[in-house]
Amino acid sequence: MNCQVRLLIYKKAFIYDDLLVSSGFVYDYKQDYMKEQIKLQESTIDDNLVQQKINFQPISLRKRGLNAYLVSVYTYTMHWSNVYRKSAVDLLLRFAKANATVLNTTNFVILIKLRTPKYQYLDYGWNERITQMVLERQEIDHAMSWLSTLGGAFSALGDQFNHCAQVAGKISVQQFRLSVRLGDPQLVARCKLYAALSLLQQGYLKVTKHMVRDIYKFAIADKDTRLQKMCQGVWAKLTYCYSQRKVSKRQSSRYISKK
Repeated sequence: MNCQVRLLIYKKAFIYDDLLVSSGFVYDYKQDYMKEQIKLQESTIDDNLVQQKINFQPISLRKRGLNAYLVSVYTYTMHWSNVYRKSAVDLLLRFAKANATVLNTTNFVILIKLRTPKYQYLDYGWNERITQMVLERQEIDHAMSWLSTLGGAFSALGDQFNHCAQVAGKISVQQFRLSVRLGDPQLVARCKLYAALSLLQQGYLKVTKHMVRDIYKFAIADKDTRLQKMCQGVWAKLTYCYSQRKVSKRQSSRYISKK
């Protein structure tokens, strides 16, 4: 039988990690214990409450607690190293069996109390990287706002002037590149819709139809009502252009037949 140990990492009334550890896997429970209002005391924990919630025998690893940095490295290494995890599970099972109050069980929950480190470590390298990312995001947002203003202006003139529709399409491509860098899928979809509108103004109705359909499917799946309405607006313009094209074809055919 593959024995397993449950690690409950906490401090005061807050549970930070709830891991089920075996020699072959680490399973992270996604339960919100704060909503369930599980109260963890400084010195003791109600065994009946823990057994009722998780059906494991609770055993405290160290009453005084362990350094939070040490516990963080400990759990991270167990996630990513199979050899380390097997050794850790073996030692935890030995400790649990040696301190167990119920001898006929193989399921244990090891209670690991976190202790605030005496010295805090500042990651200056990561701080510089985050600062650079924030400044880059700020500049990209600024550029997106300018491109949106210019794109809207050229798109408004795209129905009358073909070169304005082409410029609006180029602007939407630049917006698309920036939105990809930002990593916002909704913004990416909107930029695609702007490009589809530019193609529609240039007369590429079939390509626009496929693009709008794909974007609308994404908007429905993402439950983005604003994007759905934008797609419906472009689709209405597309149907109008199709109707106008049919009318012009009929008129041209009549003109040719008269000749």
